[in-house]
Amino acid sequence: MPGGVTAGVTAAARGAAGTLASPPRRRLLKGTMSVLALGGCASTLLSACGGDYSDGTGPQFAPTPVVNSVANFRDIGGAAPGYSTSDGAHVRRALLYRSDALTPNTADTVTLERMAFACIYDLRTPAENDATPDIVLTSANRVTLNVLATPAPRSFAGYSASELDAAMQAQWRELVMGREQCIAYGALLEHIAEAPGPQLIVGGNGVDVAGWASALLLLIANVPLEIVVQDFLLTNAWRSTTVDSQNLTPPVQASYLQAACDALQSGYGDINRYLQSGLGLDSVTVGRLRARLAV
Repeated sequence: MPGGVTAGVTAAARGAAGTLASPPRRRLLKGTMSVLALGGCASTLLSACGGDYSDGTGPQFAPTPVVNSVANFRDIGGAAPGYSTSDGAHVRRALLYRSDALTPNTADTVTLERMAFACIYDLRTPAENDATPDIVLTSANRVTLNVLATPAPRSFAGYSASELDAAMQAQWRELVMGREQCIAYGALLEHIAEAPGPQLIVGGNGVDVAGWASALLLLIANVPLEIVVQDFLLTNAWRSTTVDSQNLTPPVQASYLQAACDALQSGYGDINRYLQSGLGLDSVTVGRLRARLAV
C-alpha cells in the first residue's frame, strides 16, 4: 500500500463524509460526484446507486440483479464496466458480491438461485447467525468465518457519537491486527482465490466485517484508495442505518476505514506484507487473486 494511504482516506473523508453519514441515495450521490469525476468514476458510482449505464456485452456489463429484500446487496466490482484500477484495468464484475444477512423474500430467493453462487461466506458471529439465519441456496457451498471471534457482536448501546466513533475505530484496527481476524480474512481470501463461479460475502449490521473484506479486495485489485473509500460509504445508501440509543445499525464512517489503513501501514508497512505476513497468503495465492479480480 502506498505511503499516502492515510492522506488519501482523510482527503476522501473531507470530500464526502460530512454529507454521506446517512442521507437519501440521491443526496449521497450529489456529495460524491465531485470526488469521483476526477477519477472518471462518476458514471460507475451513479450506476451502482440505481442508474443505468451499459455500453458493452457479457457479464462485465450486465446490470447487477436487484435484490431489494436483502440489505446492502451489491457487486463488489461496482457497476459497468467495473471500478477502474490504477494500472488501467477494471475490477471484474459478476464474480464477487456482498450483503448483510441473507434473508430474502420468495421472489428474491428465485433471483439469487439463478445467480448460481458457488460459495457464500458468512462472516457474522454465532449469535447473529442464530437470530437471522441465512437461507440455503442449492448451488452454494456455505463457509462460516466468525471474524469477530466472539459468540455475539459487541454492544454499543448507550454510546455517544464520539464514544461510538472511538469504539468503532478500535474495532477496525482489530480487524487488521487481531490474530483471529487475520486467520479469518486469510481463509476468506484463499477460498476466493480458488472457488469457481460467483461468490457472496455476508456481514452483519454493527461492525462492518464485510466492509473490510470488500475494501481489501478492491485494494488488491489496485483500485485507487479514494474510490475504495467512496464504495465503503455506499453502505449508508444500501442499508437502513439509524442513530439511536442502541446503536444497532450505525452509519459507516470514513474514520473506520482510516483506522484500518493506519493499522495496516503501521503494523506491516504495505498491503503486500499484510497479505503475506498478516494473513498468511503466499505469493502464488496473491497473484491468483489479483488475476481473478481485474480484467
